[in-house]
This record gives sequence, C-alpha cells and structure tokens, in this order.
Amino acid sequence: MSDRYRYITLISSLPHLGRLFSQKDVPISEFRLRERMKMLDSGHQDLLNRVIEVTAWAGVAKLHTDEEVVRLADAVIRELGTSPVLQELVLVRMETRTIIAALRRRLAGNAGPGDIARWGYGRWRRQIAENWTDPSFGLGHFIPWIAEADRLMRSGDHIAMERLTLTQVFRQLDREGATHTFDFEAVVIYVLRWTIVARWATYNAETASERLRGLIDSALQTAPDLPGPPVGGTQQEAHA
Repeated sequence: MSDRYRYITLISSLPHLGRLFSQKDVPISEFRLRERMKMLDSGHQDLLNRVIEVTAWAGVAKLHTDEEVVRLADAVIRELGTSPVLQELVLVRMETRTIIAALRRRLAGNAGPGDIARWGYGRWRRQIAENWTDPSFGLGHFIPWIAEADRLMRSGDHIAMERLTLTQVFRQLDREGATHTFDFEAVVIYVLRWTIVARWATYNAETASERLRGLIDSALQTAPDLPGPPVGGTQQEAHA
C-alpha cells in the first residue's frame, strides 16, 4: 500500500471531532483510535508516540522535573527533523506550557523567574524573564490570551483556566491542520486534537461528579434527623 493511499484510508476512517466543548462524548474511543493507528508504519508509529509523550498531559505527568520535560522536548524536536510542521507544533505547545508555568510561579510569589532555561522552553524565555512583573510578560500584543489567563489564575477559576488553555492549544492545531489533509502530519494533528477532546470530556465528568458530591454532602448536613434506622441499616442497629 502506498503512503498516500494509506493516509487517505486511515484519515477517511476517523470520525469528525467537531468543535471543542461541543460534545459530551469522545467520537472515537481510545481503543479504536489505537487500532486505527496500526495502519502507520513502525517508524511513524514511534514518532507519533514521541510527539504524544511530550505534548499530552498524561505523557508529561510521568516525568518528575521541568528539566526532564525540557530535555525530552529537545530530543523529540531533533527526531522530527524531517517534519518542520511537527517540530513547530511541539515548540509552540512547549511555549504555551512555559507561559502557564511562568504565571503559576509568579502567582506563587516568586520575585523572578530564576534560571528559566531549566524549566522554560522556546522563543519567549528572555522576554518573560525581562518583563516578569508585567501581567502579560510584555507579550500582550503577540499572545493576547496571557492577560486573561493571569486574571483567571488570580481569581482561582480553575475550570475557566482549563477551558482557556485547551482552547488555545486546539486553535494552534487547527491552524496547522488547515494545510494538511492526507499525510502523516494530518494524522498527528488529529490524534493531538483527540487528546484535548478526551481530556475535556474526562475533566468535565470529574467536575460534574465533584459538584454532585458537594450537593449531596450539603443536603445531608442541612437535612433534619429522620426517624427510624439510617439508610441501609436495620431496626436492631437503630436501637443498638
């Protein structure tokens, strides 16, 4: 099977993911997506896994320090030498991660960035370091969402912050995806978009569950004592 036919067949078999936040369920399960990815040759499967390792939250979570993440990003970008598009995707994702990390460090009370080369990545490190006290690190004209992210962090609105971050990453992928249809880059972009949709679906479900537990706890705390045994108990337990 030629590469072009392979990618046409593979991508045509993948369901449309739709707009971010527009669906409650992920259009394709992780198991089925992994099965479809077996159509890739072994070299491209390895590269796809490496990109996921450095860009997906689950992959980065396996690392213990920011320095490890930086080293991993360097290694993956080198391995992607034949695909400038994917190199740029990894770079931009790491830059977004660096901006979020800088906002969190500043909010935690850090007077400066310290050695930003140890925990940050990309083209904006010097700008961030030199404009540490500026709400947008002097990048407001280039990256307007930083000011909103700073406001949401300070207000403690974690759900809105998560939504903002995912939106920015999704838009980055959409911009690159617009120029790729039936090639390896298009497959990688699809999988990265899928990880975001799946993350939000999981996050949304966990948030709903936490809210439900909170409502139940609140109701139990304010409810009057009822006669008879406790729910699930017996008359003997009630009189014990």
